[in-house]
Amino acid sequence: MESIKPFYRMLNEICEEKQIKQKEISYGWIRELRKDDKAHYIMRYQFDLNSEISYNIAGDKFATYEVLKSNNVPTIEHRMIFSPETRSGYYENKFIEDAKELLKQNNNRVVIKANNSCQGKDVFVCVSEEEVEKTIVKLFDDKNDTLSACPYVDIDFEYRVVYLDGEILFVYKKRKPYVIGNGVNTVKELIDLKFKDEIKVDICRKVDLNRVPNAGEEVTVSWKHNLNNGAEPIIIDDTDEFIREVRKIALDAGKAVNIKFATIDVAVTQDKKVLIMEINASVCMNKFSEIVPGGYEIAKNVYAKAIDKMFE
Repeated sequence: MESIKPFYRMLNEICEEKQIKQKEISYGWIRELRKDDKAHYIMRYQFDLNSEISYNIAGDKFATYEVLKSNNVPTIEHRMIFSPETRSGYYENKFIEDAKELLKQNNNRVVIKANNSCQGKDVFVCVSEEEVEKTIVKLFDDKNDTLSACPYVDIDFEYRVVYLDGEILFVYKKRKPYVIGNGVNTVKELIDLKFKDEIKVDICRKVDLNRVPNAGEEVTVSWKHNLNNGAEPIIIDDTDEFIREVRKIALDAGKAVNIKFATIDVAVTQDKKVLIMEINASVCMNKFSEIVPGGYEIAKNVYAKAIDKMFE
């Protein structure tokens, strides 16, 4: 039997500490919380706080981009691609041509992704028109309704901001997966030694897996910042170079989308631009709580404040 996830363990502890009655319904998919004759619900990692509109905007990457752009919040450009099967009324070849044009404008690198993707899934870097076409066909074959094409952006760090009703609860940053050479093992062997079978790293195609890095040499092996794929979380404080700008842009983004509880991903690019990447209305901190010292208590405190907000 699978052990209880940290998230549900935290909910159990919070409810006991706050004298909130809870029960599992819908085969455990939903938690019903009751206190002072009020009932609120948590469905997976979605709390009974966000409106349906704000939740749906955050769940659609192109919609998020459009709302942020309309509110002058700096964000990474997205161009829509409609499915010819499910969105035939909107579908035009020009959308795919837009993606190819973006490829040319961005040194032959463009990101194609499903608009409802999460945790780095269904997100691909394409380096040719042929790859753009094949990726679009694959994603539509996988029953995705709409896609976005984005310029590939060289990102130094990704900041994850936990946002609750106009307040920043917590910020940390993530470093792309990397290995450190020892002068003996190849990059592939170093990846296997560091991550073993526990984490599947989405390896950059430009990485030479057969090269033997020098002792102490750091080699970035992926372009994604997902903790589940080997990225490293870094706890920061107010001395971080970009923290003020990151906090401000995240607050602007949360208010623009009218969202109450979310995590907001902010990119700091190699040329020091600060841009919104996406907004996540499902707040999952499982991996963070497992791999960061003190992470369990940090995550539990976040969820406790969200539950307090539900019962206000």
